[in-house]
Amino acid sequence: MLLYIVVLLFLIFQISVRGNTVLVTLYAMELQASTFYLGIIVAMSSLFPMLFAAFAGRLSDRIGYQLPFVVGALGTSLALFLPYIFKDQLFILLISQSLFGLCQIFTIVTVQNLIGALSNKETRSSYFSTFSLGVSLSNFLGPLITGFSIDHFHFNYTFLLLAAIAVIPGVLFNWIKVPKSVINDETNRGKFAELLVMRSLRKTFITSGIILTGVGMYEFYFPIYAKNIGLSASIIGVILSCNAIAYILSRLFMQSLTNRFKEETVLGGCLSISAVAFLLIPLFDHYILLMIISFIMGLGLGCCQPLSIVMAYSKSPKGRSGEVLGIRLMINKSVQFFVPILFGSLGSIIGFFPIFWSNAALFLFSGYSLFEKKSTSQKSNSLNQ
Repeated sequence: MLLYIVVLLFLIFQISVRGNTVLVTLYAMELQASTFYLGIIVAMSSLFPMLFAAFAGRLSDRIGYQLPFVVGALGTSLALFLPYIFKDQLFILLISQSLFGLCQIFTIVTVQNLIGALSNKETRSSYFSTFSLGVSLSNFLGPLITGFSIDHFHFNYTFLLLAAIAVIPGVLFNWIKVPKSVINDETNRGKFAELLVMRSLRKTFITSGIILTGVGMYEFYFPIYAKNIGLSASIIGVILSCNAIAYILSRLFMQSLTNRFKEETVLGGCLSISAVAFLLIPLFDHYILLMIISFIMGLGLGCCQPLSIVMAYSKSPKGRSGEVLGIRLMINKSVQFFVPILFGSLGSIIGFFPIFWSNAALFLFSGYSLFEKKSTSQKSNSLNQ
């Protein structure tokens, strides 16, 4: 029961997080922000997570789960409230997104660490699958609620709505009893760099970074692309929600897939499916076709992130699981920080074809590499036999 309560509270919180991505992008475009300036604004939400994710994870290992979650949720709410107070100011979005990123990373790392603590080796994959389903539901509800709120209540009141949603889990989390964090023994005092270069974790970190490159490119560029071809905020929200529905479906079958196939096979197949979707996006401008493509992409990316979380937690040294999850998020946020800045102006300069297709090439290469590693491993085993 505690698992479902934690997942429900995080689902509510994540609605505000997912809604923020759509809201800030469209609001900045409404205020006539250049594509480069828009990239800076979006990147600011990843700046502090990039710097402090590992610290946030270590903090949850040492002081427990309650305080980081509550402070993170309430701070996120404050960040979303700032654009409502200071209306029609582009500069305030830089401050808001910086605070937003700093606060929400404490909540995300803490919950991932808590889900792992509630599970054991046998139930871990199942628990993180349930957690991922909750995240997928919020990915569906966040853009949908935000898109319709923008069209019916305008941007300022949508910021107020998302701020109110973020407060709810922060308040309610005080009323539930969660287990204590792992006792801080000698293994908890290791250096950060040791985890970063650990061979068993390196593959997980690299794979997670590749996945988040695709997710970040899609989240950043698709609303811009959709706006440029004349789609409304509501339609954009619906298309992004189709992506989230596919996440839900793929994660419903994640457990059976990992029972039948190796993790490398599942990841390779998912990356290949996502690559096809990236190839198709700039070829179409009808919203129905873009909904289908968005759904296909969700089927591909749906299993990737929860699998990388399970792998990271399972391979963590005792007492340092939060720190490992924090490093994973640090790498993810580094990608999310640099992608909007490096590629912020490219869409207007070279068009959307090279942007989406280069990402498709990266995914295809990564998927092929995973399949190649699997076949090499199988060949080696057969020779040993």
